[in-house]
Amino acid sequence: MFSYPETIKFETLRSVSNPRSVHGIYPYRGKISAIDARQVLAQFREPLRVLDPFCGSGTIVYEAASLGHEAIGVELNPIAQVLTEGKVRIDRSLTEYEAEVEALLLRARVSSAKLVSDAASRYFHPATFDAIATLAPHFDEMSPYVRACFSGAVCLAARGCNWYKWTSSTVGKQFEVKQYIDFQSKLFSKIRKHYFPIPKNKGSLVRGDARNLEEIPESSIDLVFTSPPYFDCLDYTAYYAKIIYELLGVDRLEVKKALIQKFSDYQDDMSQVLTELRRVVKPEGLVIFVVGDKKIHGQVINGGDFFIELTDMTHLQTVERSYSGTSSKVFDEINKTERKEQIVVWRNDRK
Repeated sequence: MFSYPETIKFETLRSVSNPRSVHGIYPYRGKISAIDARQVLAQFREPLRVLDPFCGSGTIVYEAASLGHEAIGVELNPIAQVLTEGKVRIDRSLTEYEAEVEALLLRARVSSAKLVSDAASRYFHPATFDAIATLAPHFDEMSPYVRACFSGAVCLAARGCNWYKWTSSTVGKQFEVKQYIDFQSKLFSKIRKHYFPIPKNKGSLVRGDARNLEEIPESSIDLVFTSPPYFDCLDYTAYYAKIIYELLGVDRLEVKKALIQKFSDYQDDMSQVLTELRRVVKPEGLVIFVVGDKKIHGQVINGGDFFIELTDMTHLQTVERSYSGTSSKVFDEINKTERKEQIVVWRNDRK
């Protein structure tokens, strides 16, 4: 049995950004701060088997693996799967990745492959989109890291074509006259900037659903650390993700149907998740949820209280803090709300 801190410390961060890291590879909305994830995981001194059942873009999985833990992420959203694999499967040298892109560009120039759809063209300068459309048919041929960098470069190019008036995480007004952005340059920049390998075989992805963790053996996990989707606060197929789905010809509305995003089903969905977690976590293993308030019909629901009622695992501590340095804080100021974030820790006392 592993040992764990008697009380886990959760600091309030003045800033959650860490641009000099792999996590800027793509503007995934709602991701947990890598700085926050690392300061929590670093408190566990011995190597653990860590599970993030809602791994999103792989922030917790990557940070756990970089600290020497064996980290497993579970994710249902295809774009998030691409990003997680891109972070945890950096298994070549930077020179080799650059050579891969050069070879892709060469194949693309002589290929007659066509995009399934040009619906995404409206976001880009025509010449920029032409460069993207040339490479997009080869998406499945790319290594995991290059796929993630390609996705991030598409978003950065879309933002640039609209004169950088969009934020790093949200899509704004479209400008009729687009600015030309050199897509190939952006792609190579992504490859170089976000190259941060981790120890091999320390991070992995399960393409699955947290409501049914059949691929995770019973009593095999030391620590669950996750930030589940916040009620129906975010649409994880919208914003920049919508551009990628349109580019690749994926029906994002079909993707959305499978995700946990509707408040009407949220309690049942999360009850299933917690039941599955109790099964896969070792006796006396820990479960950490980073959750948040939700305002419904003018009434604020405390996320921590909500989740505590859904499980009979032993509740060890709850830490509540205000949003700081995040887009959530910005939206609170706009909407005149004061939502807070709760971090809930349980011990699995199942015998």
